[in-house]
Amino acid sequence: MEIYIEYAWLENFLYDGVLLWLAFTAAKVKTRLWKILVSAGAGAGFALLVPYLRLPAAAGTAVKLAMGCLLCLLPFGRLRGKRKWGRYLLTTVLFFTLSFGFGGTLLAIYGPLSMGETATKEVPSWLVFIGFAVLTATALQLVKILYARKSLHRCLYDCRVLAGEKYIRTEGFFDSGNLARKNGKPVCFVSPALLYDLWGGELLEEGGQVCDEICISTLTGTKTIPLYDGKIEVETEEGTIFSEVYFAPSKNMIKREYTVLLNARILEETERKNAAD
Repeated sequence: MEIYIEYAWLENFLYDGVLLWLAFTAAKVKTRLWKILVSAGAGAGFALLVPYLRLPAAAGTAVKLAMGCLLCLLPFGRLRGKRKWGRYLLTTVLFFTLSFGFGGTLLAIYGPLSMGETATKEVPSWLVFIGFAVLTATALQLVKILYARKSLHRCLYDCRVLAGEKYIRTEGFFDSGNLARKNGKPVCFVSPALLYDLWGGELLEEGGQVCDEICISTLTGTKTIPLYDGKIEVETEEGTIFSEVYFAPSKNMIKREYTVLLNARILEETERKNAAD
């Protein structure tokens, strides 16, 4: 079998470069592209030297792991402070995880294709490249989804929505853009199902619980929404915030993970009480 060294170097360069880029992207570490390319080039050169080292299995594995740590270190430069060390360790773990994950997946997909009766059949490089590109795109999409969910959960708060003596525990999303007020009270938008559970279908249909109305402007025009008088408790790290609010039904909340769109002014309220009350 004839091996072209430039093709082997290019394949390893692309492989290391994409994995390093994905690892730094997933760890949210900013670096220059040229640093990743230099590191990938060094890794590709090392991959060509490995077969000539003739090291014992354990020593060979240790050297490869050390080289992987070095490849992640090169784009960082100097590591100063615990925060940078933590980011470096996270990037390194992600790099090895992606390497094993991609390698194992590619082997599982293309391994059977290369095993003929004589075990001499080879998979074309372009086919492996397509598979690698698909895996890369999938990994990027997963990273975006994970960070989107993380950002969402940072703004979620445990809440207790009260209407008279009745209350429901749920999750509220803090929206800095929701500054709606009526008669000095903040307005929280809630799912219609939550209103139904609080007051019951009959009372809602009769309109006996409607206290006021608010006019809002949307992309489809201006519309008037009924307001329901109630109270809300929001649990934060500093304590429990208690506020008298208006609840406004919103169909946009139906498909959300949360049922309450918190008003930004609620977290500015000064009236607090112990969560055990």
